[in-house]
Amino acid sequence: MQEKLMALSTPEKAIAGGGVLMLIASFFDWFHANVAGIVSVGRSGWGAPGDLWSILAILISLALAAAVLAPKLGNMALPALPENVTWGIVYGGGAAAVVVLMLLKAWRILAAPIGGFGIGFFVAVIATAAIAYGGYMIYSEEKSGMVNR
Repeated sequence: MQEKLMALSTPEKAIAGGGVLMLIASFFDWFHANVAGIVSVGRSGWGAPGDLWSILAILISLALAAAVLAPKLGNMALPALPENVTWGIVYGGGAAAVVVLMLLKAWRILAAPIGGFGIGFFVAVIATAAIAYGGYMIYSEEKSGMVNR
């Protein structure tokens, strides 16, 4: 199995690692509030504020990681895509969607009357950066390969 993981390209490793890191980060506090030093409240990536945005970002991250790892580790074939849609477009678009969803989650955290970002959010930002890098690189490599044909 280690040989199969080492055979992944750097962008594929970034997406897979980012997806795993996003899953881990999802269980840490993304939102943290301390009320008068008496009550401390934290919410994971699965909770409010803006839970819809973070849940979608987590699920898309996991789907992208699964799409990278399933063919390599599970000997599974990816499904056929519609005409004019490539896996590079899927990875690039999915990565862009994760970035936008994380920005929406940040907006909802900032809009909360009390509290702010928790450590899980910052870990998720690192995961998002890895996924964005991997998605963009796969998309651009595929696009440059299509231009050269």
